[in-house]
Amino acid sequence: MISNIISYILLGEVIIILFLVIILLILLIWLLLKKIVVVPTIMVGVDQTSYFRGNTVVVSGNIKKNGTPMPNEPISLVVQPPTGDAYILPDVVSGSDGNFTANWIVPIDAVVGAYTVTASGAGVSATTTFTY
Repeated sequence: MISNIISYILLGEVIIILFLVIILLILLIWLLLKKIVVVPTIMVGVDQTSYFRGNTVVVSGNIKKNGTPMPNEPISLVVQPPTGDAYILPDVVSGSDGNFTANWIVPIDAVVGAYTVTASGAGVSATTTFTY
């Protein structure tokens, strides 16, 4: 009888220890994956919310990986008008702080409406809008 109780107590302790080991392994795997799978983030903005023909739109942003700036990263910039073909700006390269900037002049023949600016780099993209 006593030996059965001791057996059950030991079995219970073994189950608790196995459960704790499994939980620790799951946490370890999660932490390792968090370190291995790091997705860059990119942000983009413009210096104003509205422009007129001939105005200069200052596009700026930054790119980071796991909160650390990504220097020398090529960034593609596209300005999409409400109708018609997109304006593809020359690529820029992020600085040592991960920041980038570019200028775009609103054409004389620009269509009135909402414009979308897309910045892409390192497999990620972000957008912002302004009106003309």
